[in-house]
Amino acid sequence: MNPFRRTLQVLLPLIVLGGGAFLAWRIGNSPKQPTVTDPPAVAPLVRTALAERTEVQLDVETSGTVEPYRTIVVGAEVAARVVATHPQLRAGGQVAAGDVLVELDPRDFDVAIVQQEAAVARAELRLLQERAEAEAAVRAWRELEGERPADALVTRAPQIADADKALAAARAALEQARLDRARTHVTAPVAGRVQSAAVEVGQFVQPGQQLALLFDLAAVEVRLPIPTRSAAFVDLPLAGTAATGAGAAVTLRADFAGARHEWTGHVVRTEGELDRRTRQLTVVARVDDPFTATATRPPLLVGTFVEARIAGRTFADVVVVPRAALRAGDEVWVVDAEQRLRRRAVTVLRTERDRVVLQDGIEAGTRVCTSALETATDGMAVRLVDATEPASRAMGAPK
Repeated sequence: MNPFRRTLQVLLPLIVLGGGAFLAWRIGNSPKQPTVTDPPAVAPLVRTALAERTEVQLDVETSGTVEPYRTIVVGAEVAARVVATHPQLRAGGQVAAGDVLVELDPRDFDVAIVQQEAAVARAELRLLQERAEAEAAVRAWRELEGERPADALVTRAPQIADADKALAAARAALEQARLDRARTHVTAPVAGRVQSAAVEVGQFVQPGQQLALLFDLAAVEVRLPIPTRSAAFVDLPLAGTAATGAGAAVTLRADFAGARHEWTGHVVRTEGELDRRTRQLTVVARVDDPFTATATRPPLLVGTFVEARIAGRTFADVVVVPRAALRAGDEVWVVDAEQRLRRRAVTVLRTERDRVVLQDGIEAGTRVCTSALETATDGMAVRLVDATEPASRAMGAPK
């Protein structure tokens, strides 16, 4: 082997080890030691809003379907053949109170009236004859018996009473015949709209047969389900029916022909039981004169799906904060004068989409935190994103 290469193989590791030992000595005896510093803590940025004490009206929003206020079944009361019908007696037709909807053949009833008139005349004749015979029998009795009281058979009292009752029965039969004759004109009991009709000219109808179905034009009703907790915000007639016009006002909204329309009504009653499936209370609202259309509003048709707002009670001296300020467990975080978070338990009156109405827990003017914090502790320092604004502005226009 080359002597030079052998020498290099021996010296090179010694040089590397010596250099490493020297560097270690230099580092260990260096007069300047490195310093470790913690970065300054930065408080999280939060948004806040000022809690406001105010007076609010807590309306209740719901929805329902328009139904007839009253549905009337029009039926035949006598048996006869149909000879004419009202031109509006079709589904969707509109009739006035007293309009003749169906006219039945009256000839059989005219004959019955003549027959009963003859029966009345015979009954009147018989009564006159019995009274005349009674007078003759009493005169004969007095000639034979003097002043001694006559027997009832002598005075023909039973015969007269029977004739009198027969006359009353004949007159009642005549009145019935005239009533049956009048019933050949089937009239509309109220102004209504025809929901369905099941009669045509030439058809023979029987007593009790349904001819048409009308719903009253005077009003419509809407069944509005609400949660039982919402009953605290609305004056409801829980014990029965509200006095006329005394129920809470109701505003109905629906889309028709590409436009949004409104109708106004009032609560008239609540149903006597909770819905067994949803456990909600059903409020019934009535809209008077719903079928009168105007230039800007169509009639409120039966079957229309409507959104409803029931006017609620007014609550004074309550605190309103944005919805984002409420935390789990009915708590809010407030920011004190030192810009530190403080936990506050609150009493919630109602939670809405963009605001919370509080009865107790914080005072007006308190700064509430509206930012979502992953971790928060009582007393934690925070920084404000911007100047605190009122709650009403932070959550938009009040509902």
